[in-house]
Amino acid sequence: MVLVISEPIKSQSKTVCVIGAGPSGLVSARELKKEGHKVVEGRDTRRFPGHEELWLYLKDFCEVFGLREMIRFNVRVEFVGMVDDDKDVDDNMKRWMVKSVEKKTGEVIEEVFDAVVVASGHYSYPRLPSIKGIDLWKRKQLHSHIYRVPDPFRDEVVVVVGCSMSGQDISIELVEVAKEVHLSAKSLDVPPGLAKVISKHHNFHLHLEIESLEEDGRVIFVDGSCIVADTILYCTGYWYKFPFLESKGRVEVDDNRVGPLFEHTFSPFLSPSLSFVGIPRKLIGFPFFESQAKWIAKLLSGKTSLPSFDEMMQSISEFYLAREAAGIPKRNTHDICDFNYSDKYADYIGFPHLEEWRKELCMSALLNSIENLDTYRDSWDDDDLLQETLQNPYFTQFTTP
Repeated sequence: MVLVISEPIKSQSKTVCVIGAGPSGLVSARELKKEGHKVVEGRDTRRFPGHEELWLYLKDFCEVFGLREMIRFNVRVEFVGMVDDDKDVDDNMKRWMVKSVEKKTGEVIEEVFDAVVVASGHYSYPRLPSIKGIDLWKRKQLHSHIYRVPDPFRDEVVVVVGCSMSGQDISIELVEVAKEVHLSAKSLDVPPGLAKVISKHHNFHLHLEIESLEEDGRVIFVDGSCIVADTILYCTGYWYKFPFLESKGRVEVDDNRVGPLFEHTFSPFLSPSLSFVGIPRKLIGFPFFESQAKWIAKLLSGKTSLPSFDEMMQSISEFYLAREAAGIPKRNTHDICDFNYSDKYADYIGFPHLEEWRKELCMSALLNSIENLDTYRDSWDDDDLLQETLQNPYFTQFTTP
């Protein structure tokens, strides 16, 4: 984990520790530093650029906004806790002790901050399913978290558990090199795009969930079918975990619900000195992180304020009840699935709403992936929409004369 230290915020000067230097952490540091430049254009012009282009984008982001000197590399945060946890002191006035360790030297660093922004992401702690015999199965078992390329699985019989986008994408890669790929899903009613891919490959098979794993290598599915596999690859998501955070029970993770958090960002008990960026999933990520970061920065500088404690708690309760009424499991509390959700944040601070072209392009890509899973990255039928988007001032500012 990387520790990022922001410069003091103007108006009401604060020292702030940002935990995490991924997209949510970097934009948080940028907003806390209060700069207003624009990010340079990337190099990979594909509609779905590779991971290298994303890394280069973040690298450019650091350089353009002067963030690199604020980052402490190879530092692991061990402990974050309140200083002087006195009930007579307002929680929003609490200061925070942060203990971190230099990975190379083992040196322990202890510092006190006015505020902490947790931006450590939610793709670090793999979630494994509860399957009978999982601890007895002696062959290879791994989570998609460590999957990189398909070649190590050449000529193997592989069971992929989980039919989300990661499970589908990895299965499509594996089917070109593996002897057999068996995709285990909760339902045999799969999207048309996946069905098309399965029909094209004699070695690609769809199953219901796993009933049990046997010591001899057998994988038994709930319908009674059985195969002997070399590897099981779990594409089953992640847990939210903050092992470094000691909040005295004010913020807890219950069945993958982080809470109570007002708008997935602030603990009513500890706001605004403790905040979270990047908790929500299944939305247009980067602009959403930016709106969260702007909101936090304005609150810490005293330029805006939060609702009362009771109002925040009521809002949280109403949100939980609405999710429950919609049949959404607690573990999916933070799966927003709403491209308009960033606009709600924008309204808190007067930040512009997401451009319609962003929403339309994302929706177009999503629908295309459902119908054409194996080709949607490279071919699409919304070229008119794409050309219209490229005329937007957001893009024309990068055009050289």
